[in-house]
Amino acid sequence: MDLLCDPVDPPMAKSMISPTFSRPQMPMRILHTESSSGMGGQEYRVLEEAQGMEKRGHTVVVAAPHGSQLAALAEQRGLQVRSTTSGKRGWLTLVPFYLGILKHYQIDVVNTHGSLDSWTASIAGRISSRRPIIVRTRHKSTPVSRTWRHQLLYGKLPHVVTTTGEAVRQGLMTRTRLSPSRVISIPTGVDLERFQPQLPDTSLRRSLGLGSQGPLVGAVTFLRPEKGMSVLIEAVRWLKERFSTVECVIIGDGGEKPALLGRIRELGLEHCVHLVGVRQDIPALLAILDVVVIPSFEEGIPQSLTQALAMERPVVASAVGGVPEVVQDGQSGLLVPPRDPEILAEKIGCLLSDPLAATRMGKIGRQVIQERFSLEHMLTQTELVYRQLMQSHSPVLGKGS
Repeated sequence: MDLLCDPVDPPMAKSMISPTFSRPQMPMRILHTESSSGMGGQEYRVLEEAQGMEKRGHTVVVAAPHGSQLAALAEQRGLQVRSTTSGKRGWLTLVPFYLGILKHYQIDVVNTHGSLDSWTASIAGRISSRRPIIVRTRHKSTPVSRTWRHQLLYGKLPHVVTTTGEAVRQGLMTRTRLSPSRVISIPTGVDLERFQPQLPDTSLRRSLGLGSQGPLVGAVTFLRPEKGMSVLIEAVRWLKERFSTVECVIIGDGGEKPALLGRIRELGLEHCVHLVGVRQDIPALLAILDVVVIPSFEEGIPQSLTQALAMERPVVASAVGGVPEVVQDGQSGLLVPPRDPEILAEKIGCLLSDPLAATRMGKIGRQVIQERFSLEHMLTQTELVYRQLMQSHSPVLGKGS
């Protein structure tokens, strides 16, 4: 491999949770709130965490906008769902709405995820006679504004803030000046039973209209500008100079789709770059990819990255946000600077031209996920946070008031 494939050492995630707690057995009553109507990594984490907690014996309620994909999927999985209004008009109704949920379900823990629901559900929690624990989960690495409103939203309303990675945690503490003890990194976990190594299904390539011989690269993402799909498309143009039969599959949907389709046409890449929309067979799709690409401009820890590594797929990812917490460059994958299609193409080419190295990185990646980023690890850490907060902040919980 050439110089562009040489490794650099990334920072490692820090655990902020006391290891002295064993997993408690008393079930909790948990409310997860989300105000987004879309379905990306944030909403999938809410869904997986809610279902995982219910499987562990807790009572879980998901409050999400009426007609949202999260509400629909949560209902399909048998979770208790309460539909909310969406948009700013919901301000006047959401606080009493959440108060009703807290009372009806005797909620112990409120875990908020979006902006509108974090304001309204947190206010409801603070004024409720239930006195539930309030946890604000910050999924994104986008810097928050240094305003009194954000000081209130992150510093006063919740009892603690959890983040999806150490980089997100550090950025949030820098912007809000929160105490390190009040911001805890709990990376999103992967279901290792669903995402495990498997042989590629050759019929899947045919069903997608792909060639059967050439190398295949791709991404699983929500189509937003910060996900860097425009850079991946540009990189394919560079890749074709070296790998004439290469094809690219972009799995997902979103508002940027028309612009991406236009750029594909401008570059004359319609025959080799395919936007296949939202799919439910993500493990099977990852299995047919020779390289999984995460060219984002900003990230927490993207689930497509950890899922790909869990399946032993070689990855090339932007060294942004929490990505270097997962990928050690040259060991469990390759890192690139964001917004540089030429270097991105070069790194992808490194893996395509050295399948033994790609296989080795994939196997190391699976080990990393098993040790630090499994779904069970995430659920256990989350349970510990909830329990510690309940013991230290809420003496009335568990009395059925």
